Amino acid sequence: MYSKASKGTIKVPPEVSDEKLMARYRRGEIEAMNELVRRYEKPLFSFLWRMSGNGADVQEIFQEVWLRVIAKSREFKQERFKGWIFTIARNLVIDTSRRQKRLVSMDEPVAGGAESEMTLADRLVSRESGPDYQVNGRETRSAIDQALAGLPKEQREVLVMRMESDLTFREISEVLGIPLNTCLARMQYALGKMKTRLKPYQSGANAEHEL
Repeated sequence: MYSKASKGTIKVPPEVSDEKLMARYRRGEIEAMNELVRRYEKPLFSFLWRMSGNGADVQEIFQEVWLRVIAKSREFKQERFKGWIFTIARNLVIDTSRRQKRLVSMDEPVAGGAESEMTLADRLVSRESGPDYQVNGRETRSAIDQALAGLPKEQREVLVMRMESDLTFREISEVLGIPLNTCLARMQYALGKMKTRLKPYQSGANAEHEL
């Protein structure tokens, strides 16, 4: 999507904050935007994939998110970039579904990511504080996808933002425009429902652990 940095451009150190990268981009450093795209490509794409329910839409929305980031770069002040970009992404998902004159279906199973990529299933089975699920290839990933797709939209948003996109609960509450306690409650309900639906996939030795 973005051209490679020209010869002589200084490589952006990983410790430079997102906010400083935006400031650099406004000063004309194209590589700063390239670095932001690199940092957010996976979590942002994952969020769009889970929430749009339409693979064809995801690529278009992903591109539009970055076009809006560029267009609004001068409006960006000192707020957290992560919350800002996910607010843009969420609004685009909503706008897209309205243009298509349909609501995003929460009952429609969505395909998991490529087998070589980490999916929500992989995240759940690998978290140290979670239950020890027996990984059973595609069957397990499919079960995770279907359980996630069956969640109410409000709970699904919170779970995806926290587990796949790695936003903090405070950042999620800001993106969704809801109180922090409401955000935490939605996460608790979502995890409870996921645990119930995925119970058959838990190992016997750890079936009593909390998700």
